[in-house]
Amino acid sequence: MTDLHTHILPFTDDGATDFDDALDMAEMAAENGTEIIAATPHFNIPGIQSRSVSEIKDTFEQMKNKIEKNKIDISFVLGMEIFASPTVGEKLDCGELITLNGTRYPLIEFGFSEKKDFIFSVMDDLISRSYTPILAHPERYDCFISDLQSLYELYQMGVVIQINKGSILGRFGRRVQRTADAILCHRLAAVAASDAHSPITRTPDLSEFVRVLDMNYGDGCSPLLLEENPKRILRNEDVFWESPIPFDYQR
Repeated sequence: MTDLHTHILPFTDDGATDFDDALDMAEMAAENGTEIIAATPHFNIPGIQSRSVSEIKDTFEQMKNKIEKNKIDISFVLGMEIFASPTVGEKLDCGELITLNGTRYPLIEFGFSEKKDFIFSVMDDLISRSYTPILAHPERYDCFISDLQSLYELYQMGVVIQINKGSILGRFGRRVQRTADAILCHRLAAVAASDAHSPITRTPDLSEFVRVLDMNYGDGCSPLLLEENPKRILRNEDVFWESPIPFDYQR
């Protein structure tokens, strides 16, 4: 499996607190079937002084070396979970922000109460700049919880939709869980990820997640969302788009 959204990189955000934490997360992921893990630290959050891109890259290289020295059987790639702003596209163009593994795919997040018009504006700008944005955990955003049709419109624009392990497993409440379920039932998601923050809570262990996906959404669900499409993204290839099920469909 490939986990494209984690907070495994230490000293950068609210995820792993140090290298020991990060190594525990890497080992847990590898032991439970993850072959590639992406470090995607929060970045560009207003009012929070982030580390520089060069500092992030230095810590990434240190962590990569520690994974190799500890003989943890997992590949390690770098990206960011970029908090959206009107200048995200410009910052990506000039290298102030980075995409997943140097591809055309930036991982983008918004405030949970953000208005959908701003989300559409940012995504449209990124697409116009030849990026293919990945929308992080939209099942947690109020505007999509109340209006799934808007998420379908983003899908039609070519936005890659990524859902979280914790959302489907009910870790963020029933409303978020129901929205994640609807996203999967309507085949809008292209990627799933752990959004792991710790080796203790919100972990990178995907085993239960895989079991629930395959049991509730078919045997092809987890291979597509956790294997095929994430690897396509890291190779800078097009993702495989499923045909959405109409909104009047009833399970």
